[in-house]
Order: sequence, then C-alpha cells, then structure tokens
Amino acid sequence: MDLAGAVDVVVDVRAPYDLRRTLACGQAFRWRWEGDVATGIVQGAVVRARQRGQAISLRVHPGAMLPAVLRYLALDEPLQEIEEELSRDEVLRRLLPSTSGIALLRQDPWECLISYVLSSWNNIPKIEYTLERLARALGTPIASGFWSLPCPEVLATASLEVLRRCATGYRASYIRGVARAVAQGEIDLEGMRGIPFQESRKALLRLPGVGQKVAECVLLFAYGHREAFPVDIWVKRAVERLYFHGRTLREGEIREFARERFGPLAGYAQQHLFTYARAFFPATTGSGRGPR
Repeated sequence: MDLAGAVDVVVDVRAPYDLRRTLACGQAFRWRWEGDVATGIVQGAVVRARQRGQAISLRVHPGAMLPAVLRYLALDEPLQEIEEELSRDEVLRRLLPSTSGIALLRQDPWECLISYVLSSWNNIPKIEYTLERLARALGTPIASGFWSLPCPEVLATASLEVLRRCATGYRASYIRGVARAVAQGEIDLEGMRGIPFQESRKALLRLPGVGQKVAECVLLFAYGHREAFPVDIWVKRAVERLYFHGRTLREGEIREFARERFGPLAGYAQQHLFTYARAFFPATTGSGRGPR
C-alpha cells in the first residue's frame, strides 16, 4: 500500500494482545486480511497493520489520524489482568486458551451504529459486503480503492432504491431512518459519551431498526460500556450449552445472567463466548451476528 502522506510506526504491545483475534472476532466489519497483514478504514484513515510477537507495525494514511487509530485498536487495554479475572469463571477458564488476546475496539459511534443496524438477521460476510457497497456508492474517497462510510447527512437524503442497490435489503428504511435521526439532532451520538448505561440504552432503542442486541453492541464497541452483553445466535447457544446444560433461555434472561455473573467484564466475556462458539460449535444456516 503506497500512499503519499502515510506514517509508519511500530508499537509495542503487552501480552496477550492478539491483533488477528481482535480484528476478526466480529466487532468491526471493514478489515481484510492478506496473510498476516490487516487493512482497514478507521475514521477516514486507511490502516495497514501487522503483528509480530509483541510489536505491531502500522501504516496510517493520512498520518494525522495515527492517534485515533491507536485509540481504536485499544493497544493499552490491560488484557492480562482482565483475562485473569475472567478465568475465575470455570467455563471461561477452559475457553481462554483458544480465545485469549481479544481487546474491545473503541469504534466511532456512527460507523458502529450503522454496521450493527445492518447486522440484524445477517452474517458477517454480508455485512462486510454491504458496508463496502455503501462506502463506494455514497462515501468519500480516501485514496485509490478506499472510501469512508457516508455520513448521516448523506444517508438521510439517499433514496431507498439507491440504498437497496447497496445490498441493504429491508434494512434500507432503517438505515435512512437512523441517519435522519442523527442528522436532525434527535440523538447526539458524540454527546452520549459518558452518559450512564441505561440512559444511553434507552436512547438507542428509540431509533428505527435498533433492538436489544444492536443497542448493546453499540454500547459495548463504541461507548465502552463493558457491562453490555449483546446476545446473538452464537452467544445464546454458548450460554445455554456451557452454563445451562442446553436449556433454552430467553435473551433477556441471558443478559441478566451475564451481568450478574460477569459484572463490569460482561462485554469481554461475551466476546470470548462468541469467538469460541463460532470456532467450535457446528454452524447453522444463516448464522452470523443474529437478531436485532
């Protein structure tokens, strides 16, 4: 990736941070891998990342976005302490050797919200494809072959026909509705930083196309509310099998169980359960990030 104005930097990271597991565990959808190199878009910057041991080499274009990229990757997360605490749970203790190293990305609220509105009854490859189509059709060019996602004002005025041509399906009206709410100031995504969990959750749930799972994903991956516990197909299956001997539970029961059992680390527990289930449980048709 030869981009004028890019900066190159090598960042030391503490074990057990694992770049591949962090970027490929279903938190974000704009990363592509070629061998051991990941390329993605972070807040309008093209990023190339490679981990070798406890060092991550980054190329960021434009270079001014480097601080935002470092924050996004959550390289400073105390993962060793977090995983030591999670390992007090006997189930997670068995899972962690297969999932260790996942950090919770610090995503842009707008991109995270749109990504998870698209995730409803969808799978990860399709979400990635749709986001790329939206970026190419309505986003801003960054460099050759790279586009940022369209801003709320652009999506708010897009026709449903154009949005459907981007493979959004029935979610087209939700995307436009959410964009209009943001563009018209009905919800202030940046202003929600630091607002208590339940208050933020209620605000998100008022948006079109945002159900319990989408709201909890945004709270966890964009706002850092670690008590959030999104429940999709994989997480539901993991909790039922690993904690309840296969007994069927309602999603609300699972969230309540997780917040009580894992407390402020529920979001981290969710990512390890999700990653483990996708790797080791049999796949089912249409499986992905699941319902809203």
